[in-house]
Amino acid sequence: MRILVIYDTVSGNTERIAQLIAEELVASGNEVSCRRQSVSGEEDFMGVPLWVIGSPTHWGRAPFRFNTLLRNALKDAGNDHAFVAFDTRYEKVHSGAADRIHQLMVKEGLRPLMAPQFFMVEGNQLRQGEEERARELGRTIASLL
Repeated sequence: MRILVIYDTVSGNTERIAQLIAEELVASGNEVSCRRQSVSGEEDFMGVPLWVIGSPTHWGRAPFRFNTLLRNALKDAGNDHAFVAFDTRYEKVHSGAADRIHQLMVKEGLRPLMAPQFFMVEGNQLRQGEEERARELGRTIASLL
């Protein structure tokens, strides 16, 4: 299956999670494009049946430019897609970017494969064990296809 893993990152943590998920999806025999938001456009979403969307959490949401890209992609690509949303966040954040991305995608008619996922950051790095959780998420997504 063709899959787009699209992410935004500030300190590299969300990028690392996205790469690990993408590696597991590729290992399961899928055709995966793993792209950073800043070098992506709406055309990257076209004709791709599954979007894995990852964002850092800034004030409880995804960064503005990433939200804009997602909204434009929804207009251009339509709603015949499935998705998984994930974010990176600090422990005391009760709601993050993945929650809002998930809500937006559902509102626009996309089909969620699972509930929003999140990965914990301590200081400026991923909490111990989060990289393995990312690999597991990639394997879980692959098993749902």
